[in-house]
Amino acid sequence: MNRDQARHILTRLSLAVIFIGIGTWEILSPSYWSYYIPQFLANFANPLTLTMIHGVILVVLGLAVLIGAYLRIASILSALMMLSILVALVTMFGFTDIVIRDLAVLLVAIALYFDDTRYLRVNNK
Repeated sequence: MNRDQARHILTRLSLAVIFIGIGTWEILSPSYWSYYIPQFLANFANPLTLTMIHGVILVVLGLAVLIGAYLRIASILSALMMLSILVALVTMFGFTDIVIRDLAVLLVAIALYFDDTRYLRVNNK
């Protein structure tokens, strides 16, 4: 494995661990995370249900990134997911340490989108 391949795998693992870990936690303990559901969404559906749906989406995206399935699509969807989370966090709580952390996750997803390395991937899309 060369340096580009190692960087590529570490970038994918970083994003996958975060998405699979948090997504699983949201599925198993939605009451812990439902606090982060914006009020306008909570008015339309049960926050616990929305949290679990969000968790499933995170796990699916994390698994796609981990195995390298449709990596460009998965990385752009991951970036869009993180952007929506950031907008919700800033709107609800202002600029916090959580915003800084999630901004870093957004940047990892964007970096993965632009990574042309083709290593340990299910396909090259």
